[in-house]
Amino acid sequence: MTSLPIQPRKVAFDVSSVPRHWNGGDPVLTRFFDALSVHFPEGERFFIQSVRNFKDQVTDDQLIEDIRHFIRQEGQHGIVHDRFNDVMASQGVDVDKVTTNLRTFIRTTQKYLPKKYQLAMTAAFEHFTATLGEAMVSEKSDMFGEADPVMRALFLWHGVEEVEHKAVAYDLYQGAAGGGYLTRASALVVATLMVHLVVAPVFWNMLKLDGVTRQPGVILKGLNKLYGRKGILTGMLPDFLAWFRPGFHPWDTGMPEKVAAWLAEYEAHGDPMQASETIYGPDLVREAA
Repeated sequence: MTSLPIQPRKVAFDVSSVPRHWNGGDPVLTRFFDALSVHFPEGERFFIQSVRNFKDQVTDDQLIEDIRHFIRQEGQHGIVHDRFNDVMASQGVDVDKVTTNLRTFIRTTQKYLPKKYQLAMTAAFEHFTATLGEAMVSEKSDMFGEADPVMRALFLWHGVEEVEHKAVAYDLYQGAAGGGYLTRASALVVATLMVHLVVAPVFWNMLKLDGVTRQPGVILKGLNKLYGRKGILTGMLPDFLAWFRPGFHPWDTGMPEKVAAWLAEYEAHGDPMQASETIYGPDLVREAA
């Protein structure tokens, strides 16, 4: 296992001029990530609270420090995605309704599910976001190859930090919470169902707002890029399903070289846009602009 020192970063992105269909002009690819983004701020707050429920039971100094930085990173993710959510609201997306619905859903979850299971779900969601983060820099994935440079840099920064702290909730669950395999395995099943049940209607409503639901060819082409044989999400399956291996640990996949490259570049100047160019190349960034 190869862990990373977790480093909170206070960043800002000028999302005011981001085009409506910022991911290569593809409305399906764009709105898929928009539908994730609109849920991130409330989701991050759920993750933070789930971890806080057990942090006082931790005796390991390193994990205590990791939890502190995890909370700061997740809080910053919420702030940045809230700002982009304002852009989506200006496009006509009912961000307030989505946020209210998710907040109600989360409060119901917190009321009826044991805190230990909430933490297991947080670890499962973190596995999804870390796997997504690693896929962002994979040679096999073209997740943001033609994306607007600002949005590409925003999601890449978020993805890198998800890789950085990918084991925090897991280690807390396994250690302080005394978590077991069956609960962990079921939590990923439940979390996956929740993502589709909660995010899919918002995704569809965004496409409807854009008039894309009357264009089945566009929808099928976009969905193929996500779920097809060589799709973005399909390519994540091996690492995603590794969660169900009894001896699994998040750091089994190690640290991707391009994540290390992004971190080194950011450390040099503190600019996530330049760090993004390290991964995608300045020529692609200029073309996407």
